[in-house]
Amino acid sequence: MKRTSNNQSQWLVILTATSALLLLALLALTLTHAKYSSSAADYDHRRFANPDHNFINGDNSYSLELSRLPRFAYLLTGSKGEGPQLKRLLQAAYHPRNHYLLHLDLEASDAERLDLAKYVKYESVMHAFRNAMVVGAADLVTAKGPTVMAATLHAVVILLKRAGDWDWFINLSASDYPLMSQERECRSGGEEEREREEKEKEKEKNMRFVWV
Repeated sequence: MKRTSNNQSQWLVILTATSALLLLALLALTLTHAKYSSSAADYDHRRFANPDHNFINGDNSYSLELSRLPRFAYLLTGSKGEGPQLKRLLQAAYHPRNHYLLHLDLEASDAERLDLAKYVKYESVMHAFRNAMVVGAADLVTAKGPTVMAATLHAVVILLKRAGDWDWFINLSASDYPLMSQERECRSGGEEEREREEKEKEKEKNMRFVWV
């Protein structure tokens, strides 16, 4: 019984220490005043553009349909030598309504990050919609420990700050590749959202309040 009690105490100490380290890492990341750029200063200080403003203005029904579709916020992550894969992934997953944050970890060189940032800046469609961005001050990401979670939470903070108008968050690595087009994914997400709303309305309709 004494050994069991000691084991439980040790696990409790380890769990508490790990949670504290994770919280401290997240706090440090959110308080860091690092710059996140796409190789141009104008990307550092402006929010993402509203993509709907760049779509057809004359067709009100089309604009209304667009407004009902969900927006996705993507975190695309890679490491040393994976810049070309991230470009390919961005091309495959790109849609003007969505938002994209690209992150090459500390294993990658500054030259790789700069090359990726130049691609994002000068690619004509992304430049027009200004909805893609590269993290300039990379986070440390290792296979073990809380670094992956901390980097992901850090990316969520950036996306909420720079592009708050999104509904779903998707995290993809350089080795991933989408099997569904963005149009189908947006419409699929819209259908799921409508189904959820209909279920919520049905629940409210079936609710009975008893006053005492």
